Amino acid sequence: MAAPSTTTELIELLRRSGIHQPNRLDESLREVGNPLPDDPSLSAAVLVKHGVITAFQAKLILTGRYRGFRLGPYVIREQLGQGGMGTVYQAEHETLRRRVAVKVLSPGDGVNKIVVERFLREARAAAALDHPNIVRLHDVCQQKDLHYLVMEYVDGQTLDKIVDQGGPIACGRAVEYVTQAAAGLQHAYEKGFVHRDIKPGNLMLDKHGVVRILDLGVALITSTSLSGDHQTNDDRGILGTADYIAPEQATAGADVDIRADIYSLGVTLYFLLSGKAPFEDLSLAQKLVGHQFRIPPAPPGPPDLLQVLNRMMAKRAEVRYQTPTEVLEALQPFLVERLDPPTIAEMPPLTKAAAGPGTNRGRNTTTRLSATALLRTTPIPFDSSAPPRGASAGPRASAVLSEPLLADDTPFPSQAPTLIEAAQKLKKAAEE
Repeated sequence: MAAPSTTTELIELLRRSGIHQPNRLDESLREVGNPLPDDPSLSAAVLVKHGVITAFQAKLILTGRYRGFRLGPYVIREQLGQGGMGTVYQAEHETLRRRVAVKVLSPGDGVNKIVVERFLREARAAAALDHPNIVRLHDVCQQKDLHYLVMEYVDGQTLDKIVDQGGPIACGRAVEYVTQAAAGLQHAYEKGFVHRDIKPGNLMLDKHGVVRILDLGVALITSTSLSGDHQTNDDRGILGTADYIAPEQATAGADVDIRADIYSLGVTLYFLLSGKAPFEDLSLAQKLVGHQFRIPPAPPGPPDLLQVLNRMMAKRAEVRYQTPTEVLEALQPFLVERLDPPTIAEMPPLTKAAAGPGTNRGRNTTTRLSATALLRTTPIPFDSSAPPRGASAGPRASAVLSEPLLADDTPFPSQAPTLIEAAQKLKKAAEE
């Protein structure tokens, strides 16, 4: 549909979007008070300011979109993150008014059995785990070829973004965060899981200072009672993130165990202390070589802590701590007795609409979005005319999201061939 040229057209799109029930929308518009400006962009900014819609919703409605804001009983509020497997949104249950995180599998991947199996494996992994340091799963849903997970919403920030914004983290705080992650990994280990992609971007810190492990999409299920027939040959590929991958993980495929997560957690601690991963500035192949053979410069920290870090990052798995519990015990002396909650600067501000009912974030942290700022922000590049990847060019199958919410259709294992080639070259060089 064409972009609205008047405020009347903007309101009509908002009505058709289903973001609010008609009576609730009329009530919200009355609460705004003064008549809205004639310019739709100015009106959108006013509606964002008063919490009627979010900035994310406003950007899309201003491009003429009105579909794709609902997933069953959930109303999409904000986009939280995006990756090769899909996109994560903040949403709200229309009746319960409960905020959740919804992870939507890319529409084109809904017919790819391997990708769907990996997506569902994340659901099984999350459902089997119940720990305060691991994000909880509420539900797994499917609408025709569209798959999505409904998860606990964590009001916070990932550790990589906190470091990107504020630089290295103080030693006591860094140890606290890594210790919490180790506690979650111990629970996963006891349930028969290896995460295989521990990194700062998969550790979410909430506003109370609690760390939660995210993204179990590449988790290896070692328990036969849980894995059943669900393991695939794809599990034997190289999965993980090059900056944090354990040496054996780049060559051994599915033979890795919890000690690979301990190595990645050590690299995460290194990142928190120094502000960068040990081989961050190198090429992909050089990063793998670095994890295999090179000793990075020491990060800031007391010598005793660096000894613990060195053992976590030992090249040979048998030299490392063998379980997360051993990591917990080794880090215990470096914990700070009293640690203040994260500062407001470390936590991302929410718009009033995104914060939802009952929020205690306070008016001071509510985002005030000007019309010019709203127009300067580039909308997410939707293509409502093109069929999903892997589908025919004919009419799109009906789904809850009749137009894709996802901009990135990169296949999930896009790094694997490159990592495999690099690992093969590395192995050949070592043999020579």
